[in-house]
Amino acid sequence: DVPGTFRNLGRPVEGMFRSGCKTVTDEEAKAILPVGPPLYDEDALTDRSERFFASEIIRASLFGNLGKEIPYCCEVRIAQFIEPKPNEPKQVIKITADICVERDSQKGIVVGKGGQKIRDVGVDARKELEEFLQGKVHLSLHVKVDKDWRKDEDKLKAYGYLK
Repeated sequence: DVPGTFRNLGRPVEGMFRSGCKTVTDEEAKAILPVGPPLYDEDALTDRSERFFASEIIRASLFGNLGKEIPYCCEVRIAQFIEPKPNEPKQVIKITADICVERDSQKGIVVGKGGQKIRDVGVDARKELEEFLQGKVHLSLHVKVDKDWRKDEDKLKAYGYLK
């Protein structure tokens, strides 16, 4: 029974605890836990924003286009995310993103000869963003050096890596 198997994932199994330990059945758990309103709307897929997904799509494009050359210490920050107003004739989402690296040499790798690498990253990311956001996207990418940001606790907090 597949649904039964899924229900049993994470459940205690024989020998997992010392003898005499009591486990709680589904019925007992339902009686103990309070009933409350759902935390999210039924049609909500995630608690993350479009800005978050935009940064992740750009980051994935960096990895895909730069392969082994990629500086694994890059961070993508969305500087602007402007959605068009309903009455605007051109319905284009404008996104400006900063790709932060730790050293000037990494900036050169990301930009590439004549800007070719960053252009490729932008083209691929824009296609993915247009598919994800279901509309036209104008994407502007900037590479910035933020010296040793991975060693700075305040920057790690600002970038969302620490609380």
